[in-house]
Amino acid sequence: MTYINQYRIYLRRLGDNVRNFLKKAAEFMQGRYGHDKLNTFIWIVAAVLYVINLFVRSPFIVIVILLAGALAVFRSLSTNITKRLYENNRFLGIYGAVADFFKRQYLKLRDFKTHRYIRCPYCKAQLRLKKRTGIQRIHCPKCDSDFKKNIYF
Repeated sequence: MTYINQYRIYLRRLGDNVRNFLKKAAEFMQGRYGHDKLNTFIWIVAAVLYVINLFVRSPFIVIVILLAGALAVFRSLSTNITKRLYENNRFLGIYGAVADFFKRQYLKLRDFKTHRYIRCPYCKAQLRLKKRTGIQRIHCPKCDSDFKKNIYF
């Protein structure tokens, strides 16, 4: 046999081993929860703490990193799928509110020269107005109410 044929046989066997491993891993994960957005967040927090620990060198941070990693692995391998879904949905509610807040702050900064953002005094909805100074009559499309607002700058 030539060297090339031996290499092809080796690659074929290696491919079979990888395929068998992936098949066994898929069988193991059957009925388990898997990965979700909360797990991603936990791993990101652990990575950020790891980078901080490179400069601070605290054993407390190391323990928190290990606990975060263990929690993420536990959640991925859990068979209690309904509880993990409930946890993830609660996290997504908080995550969505925080992401919306920062998105609104970004839009306020981006549109500072052309628009003003105010809140409706009745329904607390965020309204975007063209930049005009003085007293303005405003109609809220969400609660259908009218009010006046003095915009100074």
